[in-house]
Amino acid sequence: MEKQYDIVVIGAGNGGLSAAASASKRGYKTLLIEQHNLPGGFATSFKRGRFEFEPSLHEFCGIGASDDRGDVGMLLDFYGADVEWCKVPEAYRLITRKEGEQNLNVTMPFGIKDYIDKMEGYVPGSRESVEKFFYLAQNIMDALEAIGKSNGKADPKVMMKEHANFLKCAYYPVGKVLRKLKMPIKAQKILGAYWCYTGVDLEEVDFAFYVAMVYKYIAKAAYIPKNRSHGLSVAMDKVIRDNGGDIWYNVKAEKIIMENGKIVGVDTSAGSVKCEHLIPAISPNAVFGEMMDNKYIPNETKQNINARKFGARGFCVYLGLNKTADELGIDEYSYFIYDTMDTVKEVKSAGNFHKEPMQATVCLNRANPDCSPKGTCIMSFTTFYTEDIWANISEDEYVAKKQKIAMEMIAVFEKELNVSLVPYIEEIEIATPITMARYTLNPQGTMYSYAASGNDGLLARLMMISEDQRIPNIRFAGGYGPRLYGYSSTYMSGDLAVKLTIADMAKEKEGK
Repeated sequence: MEKQYDIVVIGAGNGGLSAAASASKRGYKTLLIEQHNLPGGFATSFKRGRFEFEPSLHEFCGIGASDDRGDVGMLLDFYGADVEWCKVPEAYRLITRKEGEQNLNVTMPFGIKDYIDKMEGYVPGSRESVEKFFYLAQNIMDALEAIGKSNGKADPKVMMKEHANFLKCAYYPVGKVLRKLKMPIKAQKILGAYWCYTGVDLEEVDFAFYVAMVYKYIAKAAYIPKNRSHGLSVAMDKVIRDNGGDIWYNVKAEKIIMENGKIVGVDTSAGSVKCEHLIPAISPNAVFGEMMDNKYIPNETKQNINARKFGARGFCVYLGLNKTADELGIDEYSYFIYDTMDTVKEVKSAGNFHKEPMQATVCLNRANPDCSPKGTCIMSFTTFYTEDIWANISEDEYVAKKQKIAMEMIAVFEKELNVSLVPYIEEIEIATPITMARYTLNPQGTMYSYAASGNDGLLARLMMISEDQRIPNIRFAGGYGPRLYGYSSTYMSGDLAVKLTIADMAKEKEGK
């Protein structure tokens, strides 16, 4: 217990990097502990042959152009993170395969006006309802900002006066709100393309969570770091060190030291440290289940954790192809390919080993032309599972099973886009939920922490910030924090955790 820190952060994923950057930037003595030898968690890169792959990021929302920053872009500018960004050329291409004559094959642009105009072209008569959607979306964004500034204790009178539309629709599921807007069904389907980024069907995920994501994508466009997520994570490492923060890699946080119901330090594989406040950017299951004595954990905390459902578990296929995207006929960056836009059916299918699962697929070169050697391109295919079904696969079955699913996904893309990929595969890597669990220690390989469903969505977590803190000097960041999951959300979550911690410090000082 020789070293003393104001704030100790556990886990150098997006949330932990952001929290440590925020705390050190604001002048607090900060330590970031990470058991891996690299920062980033999912936000990293890996090499196979002559290709460097992006493991998880499809696109960042909330960055914005240099002269029109979004909330995440402004936060990274505040940190001073030196990151070169590549703009994604279009919002997405959406394809459905099993809706008969109603099958979709549409490409949507960024920019609210352009998006609405394109939607009207695909769905004549949709303009008014889609305009209302984006008007509501702006209202939601304003209200969420107000709630954030209030630390989860927004004044009801102010909310009713200034954010009435938020109170009317934010908590309802997306599907219900779109129907209330009398949006044509086809337009609802096109607008729902991003649903897989929530891992929850549109009849369950709350409108505020979904609309905040869609609005930031369409209004500010999407970006990716030129040097992969690893470049971003390394830039954040530099921010922390430049502001006097310490980072311990290859060090495991083993036990949280408690005295009189308060955290006073952390035992690590490199020794013990004292801390005034703790910000874990890892699973609460690990914190409370493995790192803290049971006698210190409030019953309400145990009940909350046990009641929550793990979110989507990721499955990714990475291809290094020895042809260019132009040569292969791949015209867009981002593709959503579903059987149907009945998202309830799609989520149900994701609970099993559904043949030819839905996919979110990107061709990295379409946003970052120089990301692979000349004459080549990089693609990644992502699907997810809502249940822990990979736990039932034996070691003998494992390799064949993941290869079969990977080839099914590639075959679907080839068929729907009328292209040929398999003959040009130079490198292939496949990551299952078991891979994700191994490298990130997320329970069951979840990439979306706890599912944002029903009464455990974005609004519920934001409004329960104060009530959820049963131990006085701990705040969670990252995907398990109140801002939920996704790259953009976890960066904002790290900063929010520090702001809440600073408020806790002020209360402690007043109490003394």
